[in-house]
Amino acid sequence: MPTLRVHRPGLLATVQDLGRPGMGRFGVSPSGAMDPLALRVANRLVGNADGAAALEITAVGPEIEFCERTRFALTGANLSAALDGEPLAPWRSQIASAGQRLTFGARRQGARCYLAVAGGIDAPRVFGSAAGDLEAGLGAPPLRAGDALEIGPSRPAAVREASPALLRAYADPFELRMVADESSEPAPELLATFTGAAYRVSERSNRMGFRLEGPALADTGGERLSEPSPPGTIQAPPGGEPILLMADRPTVGGYRRLGCVIAADLPKAGQLWIGHRVRFRVVSVAEARAALVALAALLEKAVMA
Repeated sequence: MPTLRVHRPGLLATVQDLGRPGMGRFGVSPSGAMDPLALRVANRLVGNADGAAALEITAVGPEIEFCERTRFALTGANLSAALDGEPLAPWRSQIASAGQRLTFGARRQGARCYLAVAGGIDAPRVFGSAAGDLEAGLGAPPLRAGDALEIGPSRPAAVREASPALLRAYADPFELRMVADESSEPAPELLATFTGAAYRVSERSNRMGFRLEGPALADTGGERLSEPSPPGTIQAPPGGEPILLMADRPTVGGYRRLGCVIAADLPKAGQLWIGHRVRFRVVSVAEARAALVALAALLEKAVMA
């Protein structure tokens, strides 16, 4: 099979797909892409199924050699990618010849770039997914120098690009919509403090969750009985520093919950990086559903031949 050869691993590059949904009752995190929208679009650009395994590249990219002629696409963050030194346009498919090298430079926008190759990355599956869960040790470990990644079979496809309208999902101002949590009944003043200020993503953040630095949430009520942790859960631990749970989150948690970032804004949340400032705004369940319908409509028209 054709391969990708890793010459430099970058900061953190992992094999990801759409994760392991439905395994939470067994204590298995869903994991998968931090930005599932960018992953889906990358796969569509090269003719793969939405859930094909790809590389999630974080902030500082690797150096990868294409050992055979390969169709590929880069979506998500702009990490100044180049093929043999020639800058690449993001959000479109490209062709690499055997021996060409993909490199990355300065991070210009976002935090996580997705590299999809026609045929997908042929990686072992655990519980039905190739996603690398760094906390649980499931799936492949992060890339290392000298790794060779095999690629699955593919069919010929035209060069494609993503619709510019898709980028509306990532537009500034960087505000994440959330639905307040009714079951944990956060005090009104606690929610007002959280939504009334901007928070900064702490360097003590990872794929499990983002710690948010800003006004302390003093009245957190301590630990509670454990509850399920849906995608985008916002926790208020006793220390007063909120946590936004992400792809590798635990399946349950005992901290008070302020609410959840809506599904339509999770791709945007997945592009947060250390030092990035973000605000939160409470919306209704009806607004959250409407936003998800609008995002699905964008995705349906995302790829243009």
